[in-house]
Amino acid sequence: MKTIILTGATGLIGEAFINLFSMPRNSKLIIVARKKPDFELPKGVEVRIISDFFDEDALREALRGGNEMICCIGTTIKKAGSKKAFEKTDVGIIELLAQCCSELDYDGFHYVSSIDSSIESKAFYLQCKGRAEMAIQLKRFKRISILRPSLLLGKRREFRLGEKIGMTFSAIFLFVLVGPLKRYRPIKADTVAKCLLYRSMSDNEDMMIFESEEIKTYTTLNINF
Repeated sequence: MKTIILTGATGLIGEAFINLFSMPRNSKLIIVARKKPDFELPKGVEVRIISDFFDEDALREALRGGNEMICCIGTTIKKAGSKKAFEKTDVGIIELLAQCCSELDYDGFHYVSSIDSSIESKAFYLQCKGRAEMAIQLKRFKRISILRPSLLLGKRREFRLGEKIGMTFSAIFLFVLVGPLKRYRPIKADTVAKCLLYRSMSDNEDMMIFESEEIKTYTTLNINF
């Protein structure tokens, strides 16, 4: 039986992933978070509260018993309050999670990054995402998934002006997002969550990086779920 640990449960993709677990399956879902999500959870979902993700002993204990990590942790520079605080969350926590999961012999680590992420990017946000990706890839797991979605579609519980503007712009100018620009088309959070689920339920031993359009293709063609 798969025991899946989810971090970043209160975000758009995290919540979408949880909702998929309303379907019966031979697996267990455990949420590791600073507080219990303020929405209803499917029956059987366990919540483990950890006040400080940088408390390595507490984090390792909260992660114990899992074999697949779904990491949807991510914030914005505005919400974090500074670049330093953003880096601490979007790089520091991911690095520590990868380290602990590796030490606990997890089979899989599946991370939601961002389109255009790269350690060589001149954009601070994208460089941080690239660094987090690298931290995961340097650890030993049977399977690793790096998802790089474009603008996410879905109803957030928190308002993000930048995303709202981006969604409006994309809807108006969708017809120009063709050819090389097709990769920037918005993607549904549910689609990203399904890709994470399929990968975490897989027994493949591989490392896969999914660009935004590849996430859509994978969820459409996957026949192992």
